[in-house]
Amino acid sequence: MADSETADAVVVGAGMAGLVAGLELAESGADVTVLEKAPTPGGSMRISNGIVWTYGSFEELRERSPDGEPALQRLLVDRIEDDLAWLESVGADLVTPEFDVPGPGKTIDPPAFTDHMVERIEAAGGSVRLEMPLDSLAVEDGTIVGVEATGPDGKRVTIDADAVVVATGGFQGNEQLVEQHVTDATENLYLRSNPWSTGDGLLAATEVGGKTTAGLGTFYGHTMAAPPADISPDRFADATQYYGFAAVALDRTGERFTDESESALEETLTQDIATEADGRAYYVFDETIADRVFGSKTADEIFETAGELGGRTALVDSLSELGATLDEWGVDGNRAIETVEAFNDAIEGDERLHPSRENERIPIGEPPYRLVEVQPSITFTMGGVAVDESMAVKRRSASPSEMAIGADDAADGTVEGLFAAGSDVGAIHRRRYVGGLAVGLVSGRIAARSALERIGNA
Repeated sequence: MADSETADAVVVGAGMAGLVAGLELAESGADVTVLEKAPTPGGSMRISNGIVWTYGSFEELRERSPDGEPALQRLLVDRIEDDLAWLESVGADLVTPEFDVPGPGKTIDPPAFTDHMVERIEAAGGSVRLEMPLDSLAVEDGTIVGVEATGPDGKRVTIDADAVVVATGGFQGNEQLVEQHVTDATENLYLRSNPWSTGDGLLAATEVGGKTTAGLGTFYGHTMAAPPADISPDRFADATQYYGFAAVALDRTGERFTDESESALEETLTQDIATEADGRAYYVFDETIADRVFGSKTADEIFETAGELGGRTALVDSLSELGATLDEWGVDGNRAIETVEAFNDAIEGDERLHPSRENERIPIGEPPYRLVEVQPSITFTMGGVAVDESMAVKRRSASPSEMAIGADDAADGTVEGLFAAGSDVGAIHRRRYVGGLAVGLVSGRIAARSALERIGNA
């Protein structure tokens, strides 16, 4: 028989969104329990670079990510600065990023930030309970009344609550869901996040009638040096090939397969490698690109690190040597030479390419040439649970099709008592990244305030 407990609210997940929601609830006087299935709190935020940012205006964000949900994107832009100020007000240590970001942003030290937020939640009377995964949401007459979870000792626990916030970090760690929605080639996809985000929030929400968004096949990630590279989580940033959007990317046939330059954050190229190139690509760049800084390091420094980690890299003096190396790697080297030559001719002649190349129209022409084999990695999924502007989860049976004429004007019903935050919320990003930690911060606070209204503590 399950143990029975009560709380005003339960937050599922202790990453950025969950910790923010938990602290907002606790310091507003709510009895809150934060559940985390991992043995340590922090989620993927804990192993991130700690930059909390998004774009400076709604117009800029929409230009950057036109397929995302406009109302949610506007909330992100409108609230980010106030929510960063709130973090400072609760004692979080925020500093200005070392390099330029395209809008408001601060940097946190993720492990220290995690510890601070947990301590503050507990000091306010809340609890953060580790190794305690969500099994299901408890429902009575269509209303969420708590959760069923499993404790570290394997014993079932029922927690009765008036509000539940799911903030479990997306479904990138669930191989079945990734194969269903993202790519069949999961064997060629690194998990560049914590391993505990396996879609628990999404699955629980849909089991009680929650609606999902479009874009379930889109994700945020980067390429890293491909196996046999040996990459531990503390080397994720070192292994990331941030310059990919400026290189030429080839598939195993030696051909280009997408516009590498679509995004200067490399995340669209990463998705296309996963879905269009079966999870393997070969970046080619020259001396001009090698000297450019991407983030905080030059492309050459990033390239050298890929080799140090055991990845396949080559420094060659001619295209013929490039082709010979690719032949050894199982790629059509002759076709690769033709592709690079055709790319250079089109760029120098200011001609259209297929696939197109809208940005970074610079020939790969100054030897020595660098060649590195890369594999895409997934940090978090962009599709997920559909929510309204209060982060209340929309009810599938009470929601019209988004494809219908006039759908934007149609009202959606919600699952009473259920809210979502962070990467469990779908469609704030869709193919294009707009700031993961910022989404966690803003949506986490909104979800908490909505939960407070429901339990009468706002």
